[in-house]
Amino acid sequence: MLYVFVPYYTPNTKGFDESLSRQTVPFRLITRDRKQQKIMWTESVRDFQKEIKRYLGTKDTDVICIMNNDVLFDKDLFRYGNAVIKNEVYIANGCGVKIDWKHKRFDIGNNNIDSFIGRCFFMTLGDFKKIKFSKLLPHALADIDFGIRVVKKLRAYFIDCEFVHPDHNYEKVNKFSLLSYENPILWSIFLLKHPNIYTPLNILKAWI
Repeated sequence: MLYVFVPYYTPNTKGFDESLSRQTVPFRLITRDRKQQKIMWTESVRDFQKEIKRYLGTKDTDVICIMNNDVLFDKDLFRYGNAVIKNEVYIANGCGVKIDWKHKRFDIGNNNIDSFIGRCFFMTLGDFKKIKFSKLLPHALADIDFGIRVVKKLRAYFIDCEFVHPDHNYEKVNKFSLLSYENPILWSIFLLKHPNIYTPLNILKAWI
């Protein structure tokens, strides 16, 4: 069985529902309204991780998909993703990001997999149960931290089919908001959780 979890914060963007309706394998869609429930991405996914363990009839070989609701994708995405096996994670082509620690930036490209897989990924329920979530990063960099944990534990592969994240306007937030990717406090926590020779310099960059 394929369980698709969508922790949304704003209404589905144009074309998302149509992309879902075109899928060629059966799936169970589960959603969570983060804005109404006033919770962050990490908390919603962590809650789902706890809930799915209690679903009647679930097996460790069942497949879990976590995805955003602001993407467009090919009709075969779920068919390809549903083939994932133990110790593997399948990531939608278009989510590829590599951290350039030296320059404190993210390089986006189809051949990079080391972080930011939160837009769409597939793994078995058994593996999903094992992945820990940061309790110090409530949002923003939490999905990148989660992505690093995943690709360290599992073999990561791209799903080679059309997957698009259209440009759209995001809600403006204060720099020190928990929703901000520029929050220097969250950046400091994130950098200290993944230390390297560039950590002191990057923490300085985060603040200035």
